[in-house]
Amino acid sequence: MTLERFDRLIAIRGDTVKGLPVTAWATNLDSYDRDLLLRAAIECTRTLILPEWTLKRPDDRRPHDALAATEAWIAQKSEDHREVAKAAAKACTEAKNEFYGHDHRIAEAARACAWASSAKDLTDKSDIWDALVAVEQELLDRIALVSEYQRLPEVRRSIVATLRRVLEPEPEKATAPVASGPVPYSASGTFVVGQRLTHVKFGDLEVVTVNGSAIEVKLADGTIKKLAHKPK
Repeated sequence: MTLERFDRLIAIRGDTVKGLPVTAWATNLDSYDRDLLLRAAIECTRTLILPEWTLKRPDDRRPHDALAATEAWIAQKSEDHREVAKAAAKACTEAKNEFYGHDHRIAEAARACAWASSAKDLTDKSDIWDALVAVEQELLDRIALVSEYQRLPEVRRSIVATLRRVLEPEPEKATAPVASGPVPYSASGTFVVGQRLTHVKFGDLEVVTVNGSAIEVKLADGTIKKLAHKPK
């Protein structure tokens, strides 16, 4: 059921200019923890739209600072961090006004994230929804600018994929344990220099060189033998 909400967000037909309304984001995502949602909104802003701002204005770090200040506040909800985030939000308001009509929604999304740290009610997620709306509208604007309307479905999918990566991360795959002791030698095995082996005839061995389909191994008495193996 949890993952169905992401499918619904992709399936909803939003406005081609305004994207999804706040209510659509809230209806499907409101059950998530507020801090986790805020991290997801930061990630959407940082990965999907902020690079354009960085490319055009490498010396203007106001949106970057707002996202960083918000992350600092999430990590430690002190009054000092809150004030820094609030100041960063105000700086983004200035940036939005300066560049209105030219990527202003990037600053708007970063501002919304930073304002979330100043909410009187820390259960209020409205700033988070505003950030997601701004991200989608920025991406839609870029498509409209080049008239590549066939790419419209990509916008929502990219946002949902980013949200899902933060909100429902894939469990880490268990890695096979690395053998710490000698492994049995087999001509069909693949070996590396320094690996320790056991051989039914020669006993304990250590691989000293690997050359194509052959390896050289050192026996316990120091003798070098050449054996076959399967190269990678």
